[in-house]
Order: sequence, then structure tokens, then C-alpha cells
Amino acid sequence: MRCPHCSSTATAERSDRAAHGYRRFRCRGCGRQFNERTGSVLNRLLPTDVAFLSVLWRLRLKLSLRDLAEILLLRGLVVSHEAGRD
Repeated sequence: MRCPHCSSTATAERSDRAAHGYRRFRCRGCGRQFNERTGSVLNRLLPTDVAFLSVLWRLRLKLSLRDLAEILLLRGLVVSHEAGRD
């Protein structure tokens, strides 16, 4: 994987995972660490499966943003209804 900081291809995958389960890497060129989502708009969002499931429920079942926040709370994820507007 190419380093998003220095564009070097000399990277090594680390054995541990980021908080949301993303693969982590270390650049041998600049020494910085990054994950597979660094530099993208999705880096700090919910895990991908939860985000896609929320969009599916919102569009298919016509749920309100407050209903989505409540369902995710029942699953152990604290999300504000305002987060769905972004």
C-alpha cells in the first residue's frame, strides 16, 4: 500500500488493527503510521458495515434519523441523530 504522507511504496503491514478493525501500516520511508482509510473522508466514520446498514434502513424502511440512532443504540453504538445528516 502506498503511504498517504510521502507516497512511498515501501510500507509494511502491522499485525494489530485500528479501533474499527482497519489494517494498519508503517512507512519505511517517513516512519509514519497509517491505516487503510487514512486520507479518505471515511476514516473517522462508523465501521463500513454499520454505515451501509444505516443507509439501507433509512432508504428501504423509511426510518427517521432518530429511529436509526435508537436502533444503533440498542446494538451498543452511541450515535447522535444529527450524525446521519452529514
